[in-house]
Amino acid sequence: MATHDLFFYGTLVHPKILARVTGHSGASLTTCDALLPNHTRHHVIGEDYPAVVSLSLGRAIIGRELTAEDSRVQGSLVRGLTDQDIAYLDEFEGDEYVRTQVQVVPSLDPSVTPVTAETYIWIAPASRLTPSLWNFQDFLQQSAHRWVGETGKSNEYYGEVDRRRAMGGHITPKETEGHEYEQFGTAFGKKWWNFQEGYLNLNHGSYGVAPRPVVDSFRAYQDESNSNPDRFMRMTYTPELFRLRGRLSELINCDTSDIVMVANATSGVNTVLRSLTTQWQKGDKLLYFSTTIYNACSASLQWIVDSHPHLSLSLLPVPVAYPLSHASLISTLKSTIATANKEGGGKIRLALFDAISSNPGVVVPWREIVSVCQKEGILSLVDAAHEIGQMPVDLRTAKPDFWVSNCHKWLMCHRGAAVLYVDKKHQPLIHSIPTGHYYRTSPITPQDFQNEFDWNGTIDCSAFLSVHAVLDFRRNICGGEERITKYCHQLAVEAGKVVAKGLGTEVMQNQDLEKDGDLIANMVSSALELASVSHIKQPDNLSLQVNVRLPLNASTDSSLTDSEHHALLIKKLTWLHQQQFADGFTFVPAFIHDKKPWIRLSAQVYNGLSEFEAIVPLLKGLCERVNKGDWEEKDPEEVAKEEGVDLVKE
Repeated sequence: MATHDLFFYGTLVHPKILARVTGHSGASLTTCDALLPNHTRHHVIGEDYPAVVSLSLGRAIIGRELTAEDSRVQGSLVRGLTDQDIAYLDEFEGDEYVRTQVQVVPSLDPSVTPVTAETYIWIAPASRLTPSLWNFQDFLQQSAHRWVGETGKSNEYYGEVDRRRAMGGHITPKETEGHEYEQFGTAFGKKWWNFQEGYLNLNHGSYGVAPRPVVDSFRAYQDESNSNPDRFMRMTYTPELFRLRGRLSELINCDTSDIVMVANATSGVNTVLRSLTTQWQKGDKLLYFSTTIYNACSASLQWIVDSHPHLSLSLLPVPVAYPLSHASLISTLKSTIATANKEGGGKIRLALFDAISSNPGVVVPWREIVSVCQKEGILSLVDAAHEIGQMPVDLRTAKPDFWVSNCHKWLMCHRGAAVLYVDKKHQPLIHSIPTGHYYRTSPITPQDFQNEFDWNGTIDCSAFLSVHAVLDFRRNICGGEERITKYCHQLAVEAGKVVAKGLGTEVMQNQDLEKDGDLIANMVSSALELASVSHIKQPDNLSLQVNVRLPLNASTDSSLTDSEHHALLIKKLTWLHQQQFADGFTFVPAFIHDKKPWIRLSAQVYNGLSEFEAIVPLLKGLCERVNKGDWEEKDPEEVAKEEGVDLVKE
C-alpha cells in the first residue's frame, strides 16, 4: 500500500496532537527533524496555530528582507502515513490550507540534499497573518495545554475529524444535512441568473453562463484590483489562486501541484501541443477522432504539422459515426493503431480525444482510451472542455498525461477560465503561452511549473478567482454536485423525448446502455428528419446533453457529390441558425454528423421541461420552411411571381 511523507511545522509537530488526529499511536511512522526552504511561518491572528507561505509572500507580509534562518521553516518530516491518515489530516487542516508537494531537507543541516514531501500551505487571505514569525517552543509553553490532556479533549478543532472517524471515514457536508434546497427549473433560473426577459437559454454547452453571485464576485475582484492594483496583484492574487487550485484539485481528485489555470480548453490544448514538439522525431504521427473533434483542436493539430515541416509529421484520423457503443469505439481505435504500426513509418506520439465531444454532444469512454494509449506508449491529451461540472472526474484513477476542462461551461464560473492538468513526469516539458517572467529552461519543482502559468503577462484574473464563488454556489445554493447532475440528467432525458417526439425523429443514443454505454451527459442531440432515414426507437436512459435529429429532407439530386451534399446542408443549417436569431427567444445549435442534421440541447439547473416543449413548434416550423425551399436566396422578381405580385404595378 502506498504511503505518504508529510512535513509538519505547527501544532502537528507535537506527537500527541498528531496521534489525536490520526487516531493511532504512530508506531508505524518514522520521524526526523527537517527544514522547509524558501518559506516563512506566521502567526494567524487570534489562533494558536501557524501558517506557512511562500518566501515572496512572506517578505511582503513582513516588509523587509529576511535572513537565511528566517527564510526556512523548521519542523518534522513524518514518513509512512496512510491514505486514511491523510483524509483525517485534510479534514483537520480545513479549507484554510492546501496540501501540496514541496522540497524538504530531512535534517537541520541546510546543505543536505532535499527530498520530495507534502505539506499544508496557507491559502486563506494573507491579511489574517501577522508579520511576526511563529515559534514551536512558544506554542509548547503558552498554548499546548489547550490541545493535549484533559483540556484538549474539548478542543473544537478536533470535532470534524472525530465526526468523520465515527462515520467510518465518510462525511456529509454540514450544509446538506436536513436542508431543504430550492427546486431547480425556470423559477430558479429567474432568481439566480440575469437572462433577458423571455429568453430561453437551451445552449449552455457552448459558452456557459454564470449565476448572479458569481458575476457579483467577478466584478468585486475587478473593483478590488482597480482600487489598489499593487496590493491586489502582489498580495491578494497569488494566495487566492493557490487556494483556488486546492479546491479544484479536490473536485477532480488530483494533486494541487499538477494543475494550472488557463483561459480556455483551446489554450490548454495548444499549450501542450506546442510544448511537446521538441520531443518528436521525423515521421511521427498524431492521432485524433476526425469526425467528432472540436474544430479548433483539429486546426491546432494541423498547425503543428504545417509549422514543423522538417519533422514530416502526419495526422492519423480515427473516424467514428454515432450512435456507437463504447466497445466498438475502442475496437476501432485499436484497429487504427495496429494498422498504423504495421504500415511502419514514424511512431504514434500523441492521441488527442474528447471526454465529452462537442458535436455531437456524446460521452466518450476516455478513461479506456487512456488505458489503450498507456499500453501502446502513446501520450494522452484529453479535451475535457465539457466535463468538469457535468460529470464526476477522478484523475488519480484515470491517470491521463494531460487533461483540460473549461470551468466557465458546466461548472458555471465566469468566462473564461479553464483548468489544465499535467502529469508530474511531463511538467518540465510544458511551458505557458505566452512565455512570461518565470520561464525556466529546466523547471526543478512543481512550483516552478505553476509559477510560469501564474504570471505570464498582466490579465484580468477575475474570471479565474470567480471559481471560488461558483463552488460555494453549487454547494450552498444548489446542494452539491450529485444533486445538480441528477436533475440535469433527468431533464435531458425528458427533453430529448419531448423534442424528438414533436419533430417525429429520434435521440442519438445507444440501444443497450449497460452493454454499449451511455452517450449523453447534460447535452442531448436530436436529429432533423431526412427523407432517407427512418424513425428509430431509443432507450430512455440519457444524461445531461442530448442530440436530436432534425426533420430536413435529403436532396434528391443524384448528380451531387458527398461534399456538395454536405455544403448544401450547411447552407440550410446556416439559414436555420439565422432565423432563430431573427426570432430572438432561443437558440439551439444545429450540426451535421454522419451526413445527417442534428441539434444539441443542453439541460441546466435553470431550465425546466416546459422550455423544451416551447421550442418544438419553432423548430418544426423552421424545418418545414427549409423543406419548402425558403432557405434559398431568390431573385425579387421570382419571389413576386410566386406571391402573385405585379412589380410593375407596385
